[in-house]
Amino acid sequence: MKLQKIIDIVKNKYPEYLQYSWDNSGLNIGNQDNDIKKIMTTLEVTQETVDEAIEKNVDLIISHHPFLFSKINKITKNDIKGNLIYKLIKNDISVYCMHTNFDVALDGLNDYFLKIIEIENKGILDVIGKEESYLNGAEYGLGRIGILNQKMSAEDLVNIIKNKLNVSKVRFIGDLEKDVKNIAVVTGAGAEYFKMTKEMNIDILITGDMKYHQAMDALEIGACVMDLGHFETEYIFADSIMEFLKKNIDNVEVIKTNNLINPFTII
Repeated sequence: MKLQKIIDIVKNKYPEYLQYSWDNSGLNIGNQDNDIKKIMTTLEVTQETVDEAIEKNVDLIISHHPFLFSKINKITKNDIKGNLIYKLIKNDISVYCMHTNFDVALDGLNDYFLKIIEIENKGILDVIGKEESYLNGAEYGLGRIGILNQKMSAEDLVNIIKNKLNVSKVRFIGDLEKDVKNIAVVTGAGAEYFKMTKEMNIDILITGDMKYHQAMDALEIGACVMDLGHFETEYIFADSIMEFLKKNIDNVEVIKTNNLINPFTII
């Protein structure tokens, strides 16, 4: 299948125009006329994933985080990013990225997160907009609201989610004995939503990347926040988009990388 055809299928569900203005979702490297026989999904495009793609004869890498983000002044083999670009082009491997457009779109990463932890999805946390060209005028936005089947302590919820996502440790702000029923989830870096969720009477926010002063402010206003970590809330992207591709694209092999690497060592 031609790369452009695959992109069209993906864009129909997860339009690139939904991304934030500072983002770089879309085709970062590639030729739309290339024939694609094998796709590999990943969270990041790294040295390990590129080498794996070369070894496995992958034609297209689909990642969550943009591969090209900061300004690049040169492409040389002596530079980390330049060396990866050099390898990708030399081996005719395209890179397509789905970042904030996948975060805010319906059936995106936050929806998949709730599906994985088996909590009922009650809709969008922060509605950003409504596009007439998007799914007949559907709203889109960041984060999702979920509701538990029954109340439980925050500590019990923490243990359930740690088990579902195979997370060893969690940073928690608030009262672990508090009964929780309504939750909010913002995958990746969504710590700034602790004020909004408190004002909305949501019992607990699940996210990553909470800073010290944010945590102190959250504690002061009585908010509960479960900081799983950026990687821990987003590594499921590789599974999510793989499922979508397998359902919607024929005659193309789709695999997930074996190199989903958390840069932090949890000890």
